[in-house]
Amino acid sequence: MKVTVERVQTFELRNLLGWNAAPDLLAAHEACLTQSTAIWLGRADGIEACAVGVIPLYTFSDKALLWMIHTRICEQHPLLFIRWSRKVLGEVLSLYPVVVGLCRCDNIGGRQWLSWLGAVFYGDPVRDYVRFSIGG
Repeated sequence: MKVTVERVQTFELRNLLGWNAAPDLLAAHEACLTQSTAIWLGRADGIEACAVGVIPLYTFSDKALLWMIHTRICEQHPLLFIRWSRKVLGEVLSLYPVVVGLCRCDNIGGRQWLSWLGAVFYGDPVRDYVRFSIGG
């Protein structure tokens, strides 16, 4: 399987979320796209498999909120996905030395992925989410 990554301005969300995605889900992700200062799109054999983006916490901030969308392709090929993610994280940290975010407490795969990337989880869960930071 050939995995490629490129920095993009935008992409078709439905390719990752599914063409039957709920309107509120699409709207929430579209908000992430429009607020992002950088977006990376990963493909596996030419098929869109995942996207990562960063949203600065405030104007001229050296910290950004990290978001990610992935498909089952990433779950089926975790080692390829981790290599891809580490490459992208290097680029992210060159733009923002610290990235932060939230991960659902019940998202075991997501928490494992973040741990492999060096995330530190902290604080008590808030509304079923746990906070994390990478870098700094």
